[in-house]
Order: sequence, then C-alpha cells, then structure tokens
Amino acid sequence: MATSKKQEQDKKVDEAVARTFPASDPTAIGKATSTEPPKRPKDRKAPLISKEEIEQAQRGDGHKQT
Repeated sequence: MATSKKQEQDKKVDEAVARTFPASDPTAIGKATSTEPPKRPKDRKAPLISKEEIEQAQRGDGHKQT
C-alpha cells in the first residue's frame, strides 16, 4: 500500500520534532517563507581584505593598546 502525501508530510514533521526536542524553536520543512524584504541588499558582497590586512589585524597593529 502506497503512503499518501499527507502521511509522508506528517512523518517528516515527526522526524524533525524528534531531532529538535526539547528545543523551543518550531520545526521547519520545505522552503523558507517571508513577507518582509531583506534587511540588506541581496547583491551585497563581503569586503575584499588582503593577506597583509589580516596579518596586521592579528598583530593588533592600528589598535589602541591599553
């Protein structure tokens, strides 16, 4: 006997609940949905940082020493 689509969906929800218990966040299956626009532009990219800038930050150069 083939499982109905509703039963398959219920099984996915049950499995998701079992994996997240006892967390308080609701389970999510399927695609994310939203009615609000994103808080930042979709085309926003990470800043380009050189290896030298990373090394400088690791050394703490340019930061006020206390």
